[in-house]
Amino acid sequence: MAGEQRIRTNANSESGGGAFGASEPWVLFGARVRAARENAGLSLQQLGRGLFTDPREVRQIEDGDHIPGLRTAMTLDRELGAEGVLWDAWAQTYITIQLKAGTTAFGLMYELFQLRAYAPLMIPEPFLTSEYATALDRIERPLESHDRIKDRPRIGDHTRSGGPPYFCLILDKAVLTRVVVDPEVTQRQLQHLLTFVTGRRVALHVIPEDATHHPGLRGAFWTMSFSPRHTLAYTPHPRGPGHLVTDAVQIKGYADLFATLQSVALPAHESLRLLEQAVDRMTESATHPRPSEEFGPTEESGGYSPSTSELGPRALTSGSVPVEALGN
Repeated sequence: MAGEQRIRTNANSESGGGAFGASEPWVLFGARVRAARENAGLSLQQLGRGLFTDPREVRQIEDGDHIPGLRTAMTLDRELGAEGVLWDAWAQTYITIQLKAGTTAFGLMYELFQLRAYAPLMIPEPFLTSEYATALDRIERPLESHDRIKDRPRIGDHTRSGGPPYFCLILDKAVLTRVVVDPEVTQRQLQHLLTFVTGRRVALHVIPEDATHHPGLRGAFWTMSFSPRHTLAYTPHPRGPGHLVTDAVQIKGYADLFATLQSVALPAHESLRLLEQAVDRMTESATHPRPSEEFGPTEESGGYSPSTSELGPRALTSGSVPVEALGN
């Protein structure tokens, strides 16, 4: 219901309506629901029982006064035997209104059915722990306040509820071995991802380091599906909310590229094993750090330890970790 309230707020803002004022696109959607209900020979009471809701809410949907969320749209489609037509109509209406209102990819997550994400360098935003995300912020933005970086909202809550959205994630193997800040933070992040994968919330595929024909070298992207026929693509940027792709030809290209990446990635059971091994290695590193991981002088460095002045301002704003330990 919270998602439905968000849709209603955006729709009314866009249409100038009041708290329950009808927006024309939702009136048209409601008319399709009414026609489907009457064609199926169902009363408001019968459809209400199928939706586990009051018949008055069904009437409000049909009048365009109550804006349904994804799950309600899916249930309406199933109960009325619409074979995806009503669900697609809901998705088209939802996407059109949200894009017109300027909603970002993060805002669209609230009514998302499926998300497919490819990430060559780091785990994508929806799957980050707050600790790991904050560490990334501090490393990337040493001269800014990190109390709340508004253009990188945290959307991990979407992966904890039952039902949609469903996730498929493709990572390069290097993502599982790269240490961010220290082994402890990285271990907790990998364990967080492992919980989602073993809980069947996320389907994970890992591209091995020796992949000879790697089709994903141009960068990260997502495809965001709202119904069987309505999908958007998204490319994350280092700064800001990223770019939503609405051109149908480009979206099809991203979907094809994701399928190509999946064809060169390891199957799910092998990818899970790699993730488990990465968690074990990070746990071992966190429990028994090597001298180089403690960032002290080593024999290879001839006892040399860089001074604060040599490390520069980034080291002072990234916790206790020298900048060279973080990589370029």
